[in-house]
Amino acid sequence: MELTKEQLLQIDNYVFVSGIKYYDVRTEIVDHFANILEQKLDKNPDLDFKREIENIHKNFSHAGFSILLKEKTKKVQNRFYKQSFQYFVTFFKLPKVILAAALFYILFLGMNWFENKETFFNILTSIGFLYIVIYFFSLFVDNTRDVTKKETFLTLDLNNSFFQVAHLGVIIFNSITTYRNNASFDIALYNNLQLAVFVLFILFLWSADYIYRKNKKQVQQQYPNVFI
Repeated sequence: MELTKEQLLQIDNYVFVSGIKYYDVRTEIVDHFANILEQKLDKNPDLDFKREIENIHKNFSHAGFSILLKEKTKKVQNRFYKQSFQYFVTFFKLPKVILAAALFYILFLGMNWFENKETFFNILTSIGFLYIVIYFFSLFVDNTRDVTKKETFLTLDLNNSFFQVAHLGVIIFNSITTYRNNASFDIALYNNLQLAVFVLFILFLWSADYIYRKNKKQVQQQYPNVFI
């Protein structure tokens, strides 16, 4: 017995109130509930629909949907970072390796304009912090626009973990600069190695941003009638 739109909406509202705010996860759970309820309604058309929803919910676990959500979050995050790393690796193959080398060379020329190399690396650290602030502010503005109509997706809700990784990268880079002694800034090898670290950091952020936007495009294609 196929469920009506009102019944599907009732399931969706129940799942939402139960703590599942992500549209993609909620849709999957609603489909699971719907399949079970259709089978039960075929056998007993007069069953208590609301009570049966609660019974199905109890079968998930003692923690309801929280374990499922935790598992899916971990899976999505792992997939995101795996995809980001796979794209990051392409910068070491033609033709992207040319772009990576050009970025390093431009920064190398900029570094040589500074007599005090420590000042140069402090500027790079500031640029890194500024990039993070601007990038995540733009995401915040985008995510708060028409918030009453927007749906959130677990696939795209990686801002917090991504921010932590980006922030950690800048802190590590700043720590390298801080703990280097003055004499080391006169050694070209050390300067070039630290410059290479910064380039790798930028390329990884670039890769993660590319994957995020690619995933967003796929979600928009999968859910064309949903405002993201």
